[in-house]
Amino acid sequence: MANPNIAAATSILGESVTKRPTSSPTYQTIFQVPADTVYKINSISACNISAASAVVTLSAQPFMQILVDVANTINVPENTTLILISKETSFYLPALSYMYCNANPSSTVDFLISYEAIS
Repeated sequence: MANPNIAAATSILGESVTKRPTSSPTYQTIFQVPADTVYKINSISACNISAASAVVTLSAQPFMQILVDVANTINVPENTTLILISKETSFYLPALSYMYCNANPSSTVDFLISYEAIS
């Protein structure tokens, strides 16, 4: 399975996905990158929708590699939004990679991930 040559891309689609983890401490899948596609992750925010602070972890697992934390046990104060990844810290996920999230307590944080699907 090869990643597409992004210099010769035939399609670049702007996408967004949201996720509210509903079980803690279990990591929940946000997405899997489709075959023959690369995702450029542009921004990730975590919005705490509760009246108490929450702790979030965001992880990525590039295809055939180990799981790595992108943001590890970050405190998000009550009723606030925290930018975890911005355009200045964007990164690529190759085909068949996964992105996971976790929030403790569960069901208190909404993640918003903005990315480009390049194929």
